[in-house]
Amino acid sequence: MRAWSVILAIPFLCLAAGEAHAKSCTAFVTITSYDPGSSTVELKKAKGSERKFFPKPEGATGTKIPKKCSSRVFKQDSFPVVATGGRLKITQIRENFSGKMKNDTEDPNWLPAQLKKLIDEKVMVAAILRPPVGKKKPYGVSAIYLPITPDELKEIERLENLAEDVE
Repeated sequence: MRAWSVILAIPFLCLAAGEAHAKSCTAFVTITSYDPGSSTVELKKAKGSERKFFPKPEGATGTKIPKKCSSRVFKQDSFPVVATGGRLKITQIRENFSGKMKNDTEDPNWLPAQLKKLIDEKVMVAAILRPPVGKKKPYGVSAIYLPITPDELKEIERLENLAEDVE
């Protein structure tokens, strides 16, 4: 009997997790401060172009970017970040072109050091914000995509030069 109640509860738990994912959004931001005590960052919304921020060679599959965040999301004073834990639980810092995660998931000092660097350099990034399951909890920073680098632009140009026109 208990096994059936567990089996019947699984779809509802999956639905709740999917609901949080469906509400995730993206915004161009600059990180203005980091509070290590509460593990939160303050974000300032910025204007950016998805096309310029995420250029891809012709024929490449695009990165799935969630919808833009509404101004309601930015009424929060700060946004939680998570430095260590499982790969799907931490705040990920990702490369732009390859999408590879750069985090050292075992080092609790890695993420704060990277956030400090982004704050000091006033770098505009694309942040994926996601609410945890539950209505009263604030949105948290799920992933940060770094701006495209000159090396990544060269790689895109190299790939486009290799492409052949098909008639």
